[in-house]
Amino acid sequence: MGQQLVGGSLLPDLRAPLKDLPQDEDCLFLDVYVPASNFDANGNPIKALPVVVWFYGGAFAFGAKELGDGISLYTGQAMVTATNNEVIFVAGNYRLGAFGWLAGRYMQSWGQPNAGLYDQALLLNWTNQYISRVGGNPDRVSAWGESAGAGSILHHLVREGGTVKPLFNTFLVQSPAFPWSWDNQPFGTLDETYLNFSQAAGCGRNFNITCLRNVSIDTLVNANDYLYQKVKDTGIYPVGPSVDGTWVQTIPALSFAYKQFYPAISGAIISHVYNESYSFTPNVRTQNDFDTFLAEFIPGPALAAVRSQIRSRYNCVAAPYHGDFKLCLAAVIGDSSFFCNTRDLYGAFPSVSYMMQYAFPSEADAAHASDLLPAFMNGIQDAVDIILNADPDFGEAKAYALATDLDESIKDVYQAYFGAFAASGNPNSGPPTRPFNWPVASPGESLSNVMRVQQYIPIFQSAFVLMTDRQNNASVCGFWTNIAYQIVNAKSADDSTNHFHKQPPTSNGAEYDEL
Repeated sequence: MGQQLVGGSLLPDLRAPLKDLPQDEDCLFLDVYVPASNFDANGNPIKALPVVVWFYGGAFAFGAKELGDGISLYTGQAMVTATNNEVIFVAGNYRLGAFGWLAGRYMQSWGQPNAGLYDQALLLNWTNQYISRVGGNPDRVSAWGESAGAGSILHHLVREGGTVKPLFNTFLVQSPAFPWSWDNQPFGTLDETYLNFSQAAGCGRNFNITCLRNVSIDTLVNANDYLYQKVKDTGIYPVGPSVDGTWVQTIPALSFAYKQFYPAISGAIISHVYNESYSFTPNVRTQNDFDTFLAEFIPGPALAAVRSQIRSRYNCVAAPYHGDFKLCLAAVIGDSSFFCNTRDLYGAFPSVSYMMQYAFPSEADAAHASDLLPAFMNGIQDAVDIILNADPDFGEAKAYALATDLDESIKDVYQAYFGAFAASGNPNSGPPTRPFNWPVASPGESLSNVMRVQQYIPIFQSAFVLMTDRQNNASVCGFWTNIAYQIVNAKSADDSTNHFHKQPPTSNGAEYDEL
């Protein structure tokens, strides 16, 4: 899908149809970036280097391991440079849209739900098996991702209730995000999505995967594009990681609440941007618009009471929204699908998690994905090229101003923390090129000792400070965990392929080792 730059952010441009971009299931390729300096004169590796495996974002609908046109965003060059050639960077594709994420009861019996997760696991397995041949250390692998890629990493941690080793020791996630997708009952919403796709592909509203396997790739591409047409109106993406009874056993918030996650993680950087969800929020203007979104987000008469609880907690006519229904809905989306994912991950690994709030160049302009630039830019011109590739209408002068500001006040320190983490699992290791030691966050209603990245103003304001982050606080995230509990328990207990929770979580959002 096309992209546009909004407030300094690389975002999906829903005006551009998916069918205008290359799509094919034959996409499972990877790139490996290895420092040449780690080979001797005979071409043998000198030492075993740590490895970063990158999962790109794109709402599970678009994206690739490279942006094309010579754009170097996902080459890992910045991290290799930041570590003085002491890390290997791997980036691979995974299937997107209906190709990677069709799910539901029928797919559980006759296809492969969550195929994109298995593609990612294949990339991790390849790395584990072969990276030593180019000087990589399979025992020091770090999984990194942004948005959908970060949300995917979260799903690797809860795979099969946390019983499967994810083949990485540390992880770095920027804005972990994914849609809630749980209704895999027969003829539930996930099956309905399959039927819509089947009909658009010319196979009728039938459960006949053989038909889909025999139609042309162009037909499947058009059907995939059809699924995404209503995103323009609803703001809800049709596919993504879904409860399947195997890999994803329940809504992930409950996996974390019930300690159903893989525990052996030795380090984590967990980051989000300040203005996380506004760019994804439909332009709702009335209470009816807001209620219509909730009916799409959490559908069905059995969940009417759940929607009522959300309306009560997010009272759009009262403070702080004062009748701004889009701002109110942005809070719902931000809390449920972005901010509380960061709190869940912190709660799972509180002793090793370095938390970040990205607010550069301002809180309003720190939009989703804007933090990719300081992490991966290789200089001013490189950043300008990335910005203008995303949105040629952004303007060259504005692009240079933004890129220069990033280069002069943010990039070097930002990449020094990330590079140290890539090399050792600790952002404070190596030469003292950072303004201070970044501590793991401290628990509480709001997390403290969180790194905030913001505009540098000489004398008045530092670019990197420690602060208390109130955007993923315990009570709000406890509310959404309870909503998840009500959702999964509203289904029939006779549906044995789903995992039900007879007792609600006892945590109000506090860290899970305290349950």
